[in-house]
Amino acid sequence: MAIGEQNAELQIAPEFNLVDMLLSEQRDLSAVERFSQRHDQHADPLLAPTYRELIPLSEPGPGEQYAFEVDLDACSGCKACVVACHNMNGLEESETWRRVGTLQSSVPSKPVVQHVTTACHHCVDPGCLSGCPVQAYEKDPKLGIVVHLDDQCIGCKYCTLMCPYDVPKFSEAKGIVRKCDMCRHRLAEGEAPACVQSCPNSAIKITIVDQEGIRSESLEGKFLRGAANPTTTNPTTRYVGKYRLDAEMVSAGAQEIIPNHAHLPLVGLLTLTQAALGILIASAACQWFGVGGMVSAMLATLAAMAGLAASGAHLGRPMYGFRVFLGLRTSWLSREAVLMPAFAGPLVGYAASYFIPLLEPFRMMMALAAIGGGAITIFCSAKIYIVTKRPFWQSSLTFSKFGTTIVLAGLAAWNLETALAGQPPSIFALLLIVAVTMARLALEYQVLCQATLPTTDPIARSARLIIGPLKVWHQIRIGGWILGGIVLPTALLTLASPISVVCAGLALACLAAAELIDRGLYFAAESTPAMPNLPK
Repeated sequence: MAIGEQNAELQIAPEFNLVDMLLSEQRDLSAVERFSQRHDQHADPLLAPTYRELIPLSEPGPGEQYAFEVDLDACSGCKACVVACHNMNGLEESETWRRVGTLQSSVPSKPVVQHVTTACHHCVDPGCLSGCPVQAYEKDPKLGIVVHLDDQCIGCKYCTLMCPYDVPKFSEAKGIVRKCDMCRHRLAEGEAPACVQSCPNSAIKITIVDQEGIRSESLEGKFLRGAANPTTTNPTTRYVGKYRLDAEMVSAGAQEIIPNHAHLPLVGLLTLTQAALGILIASAACQWFGVGGMVSAMLATLAAMAGLAASGAHLGRPMYGFRVFLGLRTSWLSREAVLMPAFAGPLVGYAASYFIPLLEPFRMMMALAAIGGGAITIFCSAKIYIVTKRPFWQSSLTFSKFGTTIVLAGLAAWNLETALAGQPPSIFALLLIVAVTMARLALEYQVLCQATLPTTDPIARSARLIIGPLKVWHQIRIGGWILGGIVLPTALLTLASPISVVCAGLALACLAAAELIDRGLYFAAESTPAMPNLPK
């Protein structure tokens, strides 16, 4: 080819223009830009058609509220709802607001297994709300959603006892309790909660329910097999499906009984304050009869102060404990905390009167004031657990346990004071402490006799725990009662000082140890079913 022809071809080739190239690239959107533009052009979320039928299109009317509805026939137990809830709410690794349990048929010829997904039931009358001492819960007046206020919580964990369904979960890292709020921020934007949106079978949806209708259904027992009694808080979750109320369906974990949390700070608070009241009464009686009383006054004060110190260890955020008065109108825990100074204050003054002459004329007055304040405070302590409506914490058992702690501690302190004074033991006091101890043993025997009942009975479950996994502690407790309430008091009749002082002091120590263990079992052996076979 000639050189001239080559030059002609070079002149025909288009000239490179950087500006034109950049303008051309601008007209062609990248994948990220196309994705962004697609979302900008849609007012509703892209998956709205999928879940729009699973959430209400209007707000509840008067006397109504939002509620979960679970189609048990559609639930496959895949736990997609659990994962979505965990990820969407940024929960901690071991924290779960939604869980999946299992029901199964108790009839061999009918092999049915039913998965049950559950979260907060947003009850009509939530126990967590009424029990919270700092008003860290509120029920949305329009939507009926029960919301936990994280910034208000002091981490007392009382709501975990008030909720029959084991919903609120304590975060050790944050020192507070947290729970499901039905993803109300998503509902406000017209989006479904994480669990609703993630279920591949559309087994979960949000509905509007009538609150009075829920109360009526609770009275009729229409909730879910294997769950706690619905009349306590009137849960709103509706479980629908073929086997929902089948009497043959039982919790798959009905035979599995695991000890509960012992709540050691509460064990110390309850036992020591109750013992302090009993010892204080003994001290005042000794003072009245001229037997002594100073040693008992010191013991009562030390016990009460140790109990109060132990209670602080139960708070996740103790620096905010001053808020405890906020729930005074509804919470027995608030009432106990507010009334505790009415017991501790006069008690300290009474003990100080033995060392400060100016206080001596007011000694008996302060003793009576402390006894009155202590009695009211311990009554509130008992009500804290009675109002949870857990069968093992029923009023008859709770008042019997707390009351005998007071009586046994007082009688043991009286025997110690008489031994220190070098006086012969009171036959009446010895007979009384033996009688009360035997009555206490009879009470425990009555509870243990129910171990033969079916495991669906809460008291039977507690009895099986006591003679099963907690058997060693139970035996030590019984030994402490027998030794401190029967053997050693009887031995006082034949012993002279100073051996009698050692014997009386040892009896008091044995009874104190037995009562501490008993209060630990009071918590650890509580085993009321919450929801079907849920993992702890």
